[in-house]
Amino acid sequence: MGFFRRRGALEGRVPRPETGRWEIVALRWGLIVGISYWALTQLGSATRVLIIKFGDAVSAGIDPTLVIIVDNMGMFGAALTVANAVAYSGAVALLVMRMSAALPVYAAALVFDLTGWVIYSTHSLYDFWSDSSNQIEDWVANGLLLVGLIGLIILRQAGALPKRLVISR
Repeated sequence: MGFFRRRGALEGRVPRPETGRWEIVALRWGLIVGISYWALTQLGSATRVLIIKFGDAVSAGIDPTLVIIVDNMGMFGAALTVANAVAYSGAVALLVMRMSAALPVYAAALVFDLTGWVIYSTHSLYDFWSDSSNQIEDWVANGLLLVGLIGLIILRQAGALPKRLVISR
């Protein structure tokens, strides 16, 4: 049996392609694991940004180059960093609960994340920061985030997530 199977052809109904159940379950849990990993990474980044902005970064042992980058990016960049961490975490919770809001929340997190990454990476010291990855790793991570968005769209189209945010009765 292939990835798509047809039901109802012999019963007089118009056949429609339907994705197998195990593929949907595997995709959903793969997305949950992947987005959870990225959410934890972003929560760590948000914690460091909040410590730099409102705490004592030197006693926390945060890289001085990161302190300079975060100080120069302003409150908008700091707010984006915190917002994307919260949004990724929210998307995971919504995906676990199979709620349709997982897709727009994840999309918002992705926009916040990529905007924050552009703000970070345009700073002249970004390449000298010890935790900054090389350009290939950045693009692979961003590509995987877009694959996650495509996966959520597939889940929604396959019926694993409701199509409406609010169901009217």
